[in-house]
Amino acid sequence: MSIAATFYQQCQTFQLGTKVERWVVALSGGLDSMVTLQLAHQMLPANSLVAIHVNHQQQSSADDWQAFCQRQCQQRDIPFTAFKIAPQGSSEQLLRAARYQCFENFLTADDCLLFGHHANDQAETLLFRLIRGAGAKGLSAMPVQRTIGSAWLLRPLLAIPKSQLLEFGHASALKWVDDPSNHSLDYDRNYIRHQVLAPILQHWHKAAQQMAVSAQLIADDQQLLAEYLSADLGAFSAGNRFNLTGWQQHDAVKGRALLRQWITGWTNRAVTRKELSRVLEQVIGSRVDSQAYCRLGEYQLRRYQQCLYLLSAPSFDQQWPVLSLAESLRSTPRQYPLSHGQLNITLSEQGVRWRDGMYLQSKAKLADGLRVKAVNRPRKKLSKILQERGIAPWLRADWPLLMYENQLVAIPGVCVCDGWLAEAENKSNICLDWQPL
Repeated sequence: MSIAATFYQQCQTFQLGTKVERWVVALSGGLDSMVTLQLAHQMLPANSLVAIHVNHQQQSSADDWQAFCQRQCQQRDIPFTAFKIAPQGSSEQLLRAARYQCFENFLTADDCLLFGHHANDQAETLLFRLIRGAGAKGLSAMPVQRTIGSAWLLRPLLAIPKSQLLEFGHASALKWVDDPSNHSLDYDRNYIRHQVLAPILQHWHKAAQQMAVSAQLIADDQQLLAEYLSADLGAFSAGNRFNLTGWQQHDAVKGRALLRQWITGWTNRAVTRKELSRVLEQVIGSRVDSQAYCRLGEYQLRRYQQCLYLLSAPSFDQQWPVLSLAESLRSTPRQYPLSHGQLNITLSEQGVRWRDGMYLQSKAKLADGLRVKAVNRPRKKLSKILQERGIAPWLRADWPLLMYENQLVAIPGVCVCDGWLAEAENKSNICLDWQPL
């Protein structure tokens, strides 16, 4: 099948299951992206096609490349957008992260971002991850399609060797730029391309395509494994909470696979073998009462009793102010996003008596040792009440409290204090629905 036929088939097949309002070509100006731009120009609706260029400002010719990309789009009457970025460093990882952030900021729902990655790129990725000791998920290499923010990313040329892109480029009289950094062996991927993959391709000419096939077969097996594990995972995990009691009934191999899938599914990031070992040893292997935790990128994994919790790490540094609820009865329901959850307030004939001037504040803003008399319960310390309800220690300080003139009215999700229980005949009462993370 020709490169043009492959491109068209991939885009058409993708459209069968996904609505696409706008095709967005990721245009660097190199061979791969110029071939993608030309194929998109020839085969996709003109009114749905745009191009985006990210200027990393890492080369003296970076502005010239941006101007080149703009001219190529103008010649084809394709709308063009460029972003200039200044990442804090020049490592491959930093540049990639900054570039993808630009893509996510630009894309909207029903967009499909087109990349020009080909079989040689896939072979490089497979070799690189193999050298790093990746598992099945890593050895799946680059997927043909995946989500990126609220949009989609598609690699329609992933099964095509670079030699065919070169043939198409020359036959179509295309112009492209050559980034000199692609020849520097200081970058790991370049070393693999020139020193490892090149000799392999000299001996086995179709090795890149075959490696791409292997990556796809591994990806298929990985998908089947994920579906198999999901049946068990649902029995002892719910969102960001993972019950260790049910998990410990499985053998070590399946247990690690289940834990990895839960973390990956919730954080949308790969879990390295080193990270998984740290979770098993430092968190799961700790005492039940140790409140152990570890960092996983932008997340914290914490243990409380027999459960693990995955939490967004930045939320632990957030402080929320006292929030007045003066307007809540005029337009309900009202949502109050806080650092560890969301409080929803609605009008109700049951729940809590309403008073103008009520407000929310965190437990941390009250004096230690406050004793609370809940309806039909003995007076106890506030901290003891939260502990008895099984609320994790890191959530207690920021737990929202409903207050009125320095009096505690209710602890959302826990109890209503004496004297504040709703009167049935009063339709101006409020219902508090606290949804912790």
